[in-house]
Amino acid sequence: MKLKETDVINSDSNNALNPASPPLSRRLRVRMRFLFKNLRHRSREYLGWLLARLLGKREYATSLSLDEVSTVLICRINGRIGNTLFLTPLIRYLHELLPRAAIDLALAAPGAAELLRGLPGVRRIIVFPHRQPQRIGRYLAALRALRTCRYDLAIDPTEFSTSGRVMLALTRSRYRLGFASSAQWAPLTHAVPLPLEAMHQAVRPLYLPHRLFGAALEPQSVRLWLPLPQQELDEGRRLIARAIGTEPAQAPVRAFGFFAHAANLKLLGRDWWVRFWDAFLALEPQALPVEFLPAPTHAPTDARFASLHVPSTRGLTAAIAATRMFISTDTGPMHLASSTAVPTVGLFLASDPGLYGPLKPDDLAIDVASHTPEQVAQRCQRIWQTAALSTSAGGASAGAAIGASIAARE
Repeated sequence: MKLKETDVINSDSNNALNPASPPLSRRLRVRMRFLFKNLRHRSREYLGWLLARLLGKREYATSLSLDEVSTVLICRINGRIGNTLFLTPLIRYLHELLPRAAIDLALAAPGAAELLRGLPGVRRIIVFPHRQPQRIGRYLAALRALRTCRYDLAIDPTEFSTSGRVMLALTRSRYRLGFASSAQWAPLTHAVPLPLEAMHQAVRPLYLPHRLFGAALEPQSVRLWLPLPQQELDEGRRLIARAIGTEPAQAPVRAFGFFAHAANLKLLGRDWWVRFWDAFLALEPQALPVEFLPAPTHAPTDARFASLHVPSTRGLTAAIAATRMFISTDTGPMHLASSTAVPTVGLFLASDPGLYGPLKPDDLAIDVASHTPEQVAQRCQRIWQTAALSTSAGGASAGAAIGASIAARE
C-alpha cells in the first residue's frame, strides 16, 4: 500500500513507541522539500501539457516489426543508481527480442558506465553530467557522442521525464518510442498508452516494447539484471571474509549484510538498528552482521559489528552477493542487492514498495512505520533460516524455493 504523507509525518508522541519516526525538525524540513518537489513535478507536467498544446496533436503508430530494428538507444537522464538499475530488465528484454541489435544507453547516474559495462547487448554507455551546469563541456561532449550514431529506435522509458524527452528530440533516430499522454510533446513516431494498472518502476518500461512488438511479457517474472563475472564475485567473497575474519567459503553461511544510511525520511535512526540487531541476534546468535558504509570516513551505525566501504558499485554488488542475507533502507544498495541471488529485505518509510521494492521471490519489503524492530527481526529470521537452501541448491531455483517457504510461513 502506498504511504501517504500523513502516514509518515505523525506526532512526536509516537516516537518513543516507534523509533522509525524521525524528529519533528527533520520531518518539517523534509515536508517542505516534499512540497517543493511536488510543485516542481506539477510544473514540469504543466509545461509538458502546454508544449503539447503548442506543438499540436500528433498521430502515432502503435506497432513495429522486429526486422526493422538493429540499433536501439535508451534515454534515461537521471542521477539515481536505483533508476539506472530499473533499466536492466528492459535491456535484457530487448536483447532477448533483438539478439543481434546494438543497444546504446544515454544516462546520467555517476558510475553508470562502470556499473553496466559488459552487459550483454550493450554497445555504448554515454553518461551526461548530473546536475552540474558548470560542466557545459561535458554536456556537449556527451551530446556529440549521442549524435554520432543513427538509430533505428530511440526509447524514452518514463512518462514524465523532461530530460528524457529532450534527449529523444535530439537523437538521430528513424523511430522514437514513448508513452502517450496529454503532456507528451516529444517528436514520437510510435507511442503506447500508459498501463491502467500500477506497475513496478522496473516493469513499466517493458510495457513499451511489449506493446510495440506484440511480444509476450510476464510482469511477475521481471528481475533486476546485473550479471557479474566469477572473478568479481570471488573478490567480493574475499572482501566479506576479511571483514568478518573467516575463510571465503564460510562468508555466505554467516554474514548478514546491512546498509543503514539513506536520505530524508528514508533514514532510520541508530536506536532502530540497535533494537533490530539485539532482537535478531537473540534469535540467531551465530549470524555475523556486516555493515556497508557509504563513505570510508563514515562512522559505523553499531561499533559491535564488522564494517567496510566498497567504492565501486560493481564491487559493492559482488560483496553483497557473498552474504547470506541483506537488509537495507530504501536506497541504492537495496536495489544492487536485489540484482543478486541474496535474499533482500527493503525497509520502507516514505516510498511505495509496490513501485520501488525488491523483486525476487525471496525478497521482502517491510513498512517499518507499522512494524517494530523486533517484529522485523522475526520476519528476517524466517528468511535467514530458509536462506541456507541457497548455499546448497544455488541459483534461481533456490530463490524460488525460499520464496515459497517464506510465503507458506507468513
